[in-house]
Amino acid sequence: MRKVSEMPGLQDWSDMVIGFILFLSPWALGFSDIDVAAWNAWICGLIIAVAAAYSLFVALKEWEHWNGVAIGAWLMAAPWVLGFGAITSATAVHIVLGVLLILSEAWEIREYRHHHHDDKAVTA
Repeated sequence: MRKVSEMPGLQDWSDMVIGFILFLSPWALGFSDIDVAAWNAWICGLIIAVAAAYSLFVALKEWEHWNGVAIGAWLMAAPWVLGFGAITSATAVHIVLGVLLILSEAWEIREYRHHHHDDKAVTA
């Protein structure tokens, strides 16, 4: 469980919103009939939302946030790797949410490093 000093921040909530938006985007943006794009959005959205929900209750280690960076990078590359780059709505949502996820995780990594650096300074 988290300590009081490790209460969830805005990043955990923003990651959850990113996951939900990504999961709902195939229906909302009309690309649910493009199987590879829709399935990528559903799977990645679910992974992001579940990981964010988990991090609301358990303080994650720094390396676990790097997984979020990797998922964000995958979202940005997926349209071309999976071949749906010509579908504008699917490509846009993958790129925009990938960038937002990377920024959120980078912020979380920065806070993690800052928090743990302060802990080391106090104990020294």
